[in-house]
Amino acid sequence: MEIIDSHTHWGPSLSMGTEVTTQELLRQAEQSKVSQIVIFPFPSTALADEAINERLLDEAKKIKKLIPYYYIPETMKPIPDGKGFYGGKWHWMRGVSDSSSNYQVLEDARLKGFIEASEKMDLPVVFEEEFPFTEAFIRKTKHLKIIIPHLGALGGNPLDFLNTFKARENVYFDSALASPSILMKFIEKIGHERILFGSDIPFGTMKGELEKILSLPIGDEKKDWILSKNLKRLIGSI
Repeated sequence: MEIIDSHTHWGPSLSMGTEVTTQELLRQAEQSKVSQIVIFPFPSTALADEAINERLLDEAKKIKKLIPYYYIPETMKPIPDGKGFYGGKWHWMRGVSDSSSNYQVLEDARLKGFIEASEKMDLPVVFEEEFPFTEAFIRKTKHLKIIIPHLGALGGNPLDFLNTFKARENVYFDSALASPSILMKFIEKIGHERILFGSDIPFGTMKGELEKILSLPIGDEKKDWILSKNLKRLIGSI
């Protein structure tokens, strides 16, 4: 059974005064038999210096286990085409990180171009905002592949996200830090095909988050999709 971690942070965090090194990610991956790791920068670092995206990309070119995602800046510059990124990370655009969305962003003239360019590129975007913001944003999209982390827990009530987006087949969720009981509600309502395994290092661990997936009463075939196949389908060949 192949395992890919779809949600980890890499590099320094200016706000937390800490750093997630490649060595730490590889150590956890070896411990849990994780074959590949999605990485994106910490928000505070990316907002202070967009060059962290290039450093992250360079690291992924050296370490083939790493799958680089582009941190989308406040200018809403789309994922650079042809650079080697496999997805993007949208995080509380011009709002308060992990706390409050800036609803003026939804009226920004650049948003339409961002969505169109992203849909044309056909890469997934890990999207984290308050529930009402997320709902308004997704209404503006056609087939943009969106991954909502933590089953939406940082943006509101996960069940609101589940009930609102259950019919939107382009909306996916990752399991990072979610409770097994809520995770089972998602699987029962939208199926295992739209759930991705993620650890959210350094806030979670690969071992702990993986054990949660492996303990679910859903059978190995469904776990296989959650642990790797859904992500591979979203980003294409690795």
